[in-house]
Amino acid sequence: MDAAVAGLIGAGIGAGSTLITVWIQAHFVEKRERAKTILDFAIRHRAEGLEHADKVAGPSTILPLAVHVHFQKELLLLVESNNVNSKSLAKLHAENELVAQSIHDEKVSRVVKKAMADHEAR
Repeated sequence: MDAAVAGLIGAGIGAGSTLITVWIQAHFVEKRERAKTILDFAIRHRAEGLEHADKVAGPSTILPLAVHVHFQKELLLLVESNNVNSKSLAKLHAENELVAQSIHDEKVSRVVKKAMADHEAR
């Protein structure tokens, strides 16, 4: 094999591996930035809910951060797919209520199991 051909093949392999490495890094940086953005929005959304709860007379429910994260993640997907409309938002709110309810049910279940275990231990 000619030295020039070997050099070209080596350069091609090097360039290809560099492109693949850059693409993989960009992919994971994008995922990390996306997760950070979603979490920032969720924290801000929950903080606004806490502020509003202080101003309202009577009891109010503060949802767990996981519910806000779910909402912001799905909302971002709707925006990216250019599918923000009343139907998609209503569906998102319904899904979010299911997430909130499942978290609540899980907490209640854990409390009941602990209470039953404490009662049986007596």
